[in-house]
Amino acid sequence: MTSKSPPKAAAQTSAAPTIHITASGRKGLKLYEHEIATYLRELPRLLAEGHAGHYVLIKGDEIVGIWNAQEDAIEAGRERFGLEPIFVKKVDPRDPERFALVFAQKDASCPS
Repeated sequence: MTSKSPPKAAAQTSAAPTIHITASGRKGLKLYEHEIATYLRELPRLLAEGHAGHYVLIKGDEIVGIWNAQEDAIEAGRERFGLEPIFVKKVDPRDPERFALVFAQKDASCPS
């Protein structure tokens, strides 16, 4: 009886996916750069407080409030800030990795 060695595991390469960001997407990232930084800074606290899946309204360095529904967060933002740009984001524990990918590739050109 011959013993076979277990099959060798295929080499795993975890190359980051390529994300193509349009010109308007890059413009949005620039417009909300401050709010995104605030969100990522506050995300651990938001998750620890059980807000995953809720919607945060952020203006500058301030988390204005947290809502269960996106529509409510947008409505509150419009009532308080009128037509000024507001940042409403669903709290998601995957966001640090997602934003890291986006920011790593945000200056790459978008294919036409």
